[in-house]
Amino acid sequence: ISSTASGTGFIAPEGGGREIVVPAAMVGNALPGDTVLAALLPPQRGEARLAAAVSKVVSRGARDIVCTLRRAGRRWKAIPLVPAGDRVFSVAAVRGAAEGDRVIVRFAAWDDPRLDPEGEIAGVLGPADDPSLDTLAVERSWDLAREFGPQAVEEASAAAAAPADLAGREDLRGETVVTIDPAGARDFDDALSMRLDESGRRVLGVHIADVSHFVRPGSALDKEARARGTSVYLVDHVLPMLPETLSNGACSLVEGEDRLAFSAFLTFDSAGRMVAKRFAKSVIRSSRRLRYEDAMAVIEGRAGALDAQGREIPPAVRKLVLDCHALSQTLRRNRMARFSLDIATPEPVVKLAPDGAVLSIGPAVHDASHELVEEAMIAANEAVASALAAARVPHLCRFHDAPAPEKMEELEAALGEAGLRVGAIKDAGAIVRILKAVRGTPLQDWVGSLVLRSLKRAEYSADNEGHFGLAKRYYSHFTSPIRRYPDLVLHRQLAALLSGDRASQPGVEALRAAARESTAAEFRADQAERALVEIKKYRFLEGQLAAGRPREYTAVAVKCLSSGVFVEIPELMVEGMVRVPALPVRSRVQFDRSRGHLVAPGFDIGPGTRMQVIVAAVDFELRRIAFKALSVEKAAAVPIVSPKAEKALRRSAERPMRREAKRIEKKRKRK
Repeated sequence: ISSTASGTGFIAPEGGGREIVVPAAMVGNALPGDTVLAALLPPQRGEARLAAAVSKVVSRGARDIVCTLRRAGRRWKAIPLVPAGDRVFSVAAVRGAAEGDRVIVRFAAWDDPRLDPEGEIAGVLGPADDPSLDTLAVERSWDLAREFGPQAVEEASAAAAAPADLAGREDLRGETVVTIDPAGARDFDDALSMRLDESGRRVLGVHIADVSHFVRPGSALDKEARARGTSVYLVDHVLPMLPETLSNGACSLVEGEDRLAFSAFLTFDSAGRMVAKRFAKSVIRSSRRLRYEDAMAVIEGRAGALDAQGREIPPAVRKLVLDCHALSQTLRRNRMARFSLDIATPEPVVKLAPDGAVLSIGPAVHDASHELVEEAMIAANEAVASALAAARVPHLCRFHDAPAPEKMEELEAALGEAGLRVGAIKDAGAIVRILKAVRGTPLQDWVGSLVLRSLKRAEYSADNEGHFGLAKRYYSHFTSPIRRYPDLVLHRQLAALLSGDRASQPGVEALRAAARESTAAEFRADQAERALVEIKKYRFLEGQLAAGRPREYTAVAVKCLSSGVFVEIPELMVEGMVRVPALPVRSRVQFDRSRGHLVAPGFDIGPGTRMQVIVAAVDFELRRIAFKALSVEKAAAVPIVSPKAEKALRRSAERPMRREAKRIEKKRKRK
């Protein structure tokens, strides 16, 4: 069982199947991470989701729980760092900890759900108000390891120091090859090249670090990489999947150094259709390390564009970037025509001082330079998956299921409360229609986040079932073996296919076990990364109050109640509430229930209304923020999502989809 901050539980049945919701009042004495026995509840009228009540805790989760110690009269309470409803632990002995300390709590007993669970303090991290300890607290909360085992470190060092055997590898060191990554990147696992074939068609080269050359199956290094599953990208540092001698050294495609790679050569016609693909082990030498902003300067045609080292970008590199950009935009248009989801919700970028204090928070930039890399990686991932599928090789897939009907009904209801007339949401076309309608409006980010929450999580699978969000029939992860274990598995599978070694291909059950482990590791990493960002956001706003200098932000109203209005701050990607007394209105404010608006003479707030706000109160432990509105703009016009637009989108997509289906069927028959 897992839990939301509100206390609502979710059960993932061990045998697979639909996720089941557990109302907060029926979680009983279960804690997140426990294995439980639950009884399904009778279905409610109009409710499609399965619901259940916990009847028994089968086994307790073994994870330590990071809490903040608080005095409650004569007793001590430990409040979890990650909220799960109103759950707090009763602690009998503080064992040297002080009021306000972050402590490690181990579950002791919980027999009566009406009382708090009992815990024992197993360690003290330090004061909860010390920002330098936030990362450690998150690492302990999700049981993330910093150090590698000595045998894994020894194997990594030996593999990195061994002379490279280039026999049988395609030598690409004479080609123009570039890496394009964030400014702060330390490991570079993908590079790009482009040339024309004898027919004048574009051949995109996607060159991926050949991690499988260094990490052998069954080794201590391989076992530790599998246990970690993924690199974890925390605000202030990275917990890599592989030791740095490999992740930042021998496997990283650094500029000017010979590196072993696994290359995909993808041939596209003028319409952006992939007409041929070829794979080979290779050796490359990166011509130039570019940052995204360097590539964007080239795309925009800025004169005198420089790279990360302040050097002028040579003509061959500029041409490569422009050629890749042109192809990526064609690929992107084709993908969107098939109802691939384009959800523009910016990720927050948090900058910290050396002591862990927040210096600034702002939205990440996502532009055509990012799309250039994304489309190349998507194409390579699809090409590898389709090649393995065509050869009838069971392989590790990236699976994204279509959303559950009940989730779409909930999305309809939430959008309807915001005044969006969307009609029935039954397929990807309807979702695309909604996202297009709100693009460029104040509600864009909020609607995007609602849609994301309504979709199922992508996961790894041994069964090729397609990717709903990308609108792909075949899809796997191939392009990041430095930081994702499934990519390493796929490299081994593709290498075995190319060499004709079917005996070394893992069986379906082994693949399913790897898929389960990798999915769980990815979920754990995502939770930890988001939790630390959230902690830093709350610290940032708390700091403004403590200094007496709250900053002014533009907020967007997303839902009105009689008591106030929920708002989102797009710049920070946080939500909070402006209560009626905190609105800049002297006359009485009324709630217009029919429209879902707050109104007063000369004053009208509805979904999409912009206002200028400052933070008024922050409750870190309950994760609640209250804002005060300084001014309110006129209510925004809520976009009407026309069903005619959906029909037009569907008609425009039908032709290329039919052509693609016929091409795949012809190829299948030939094989």
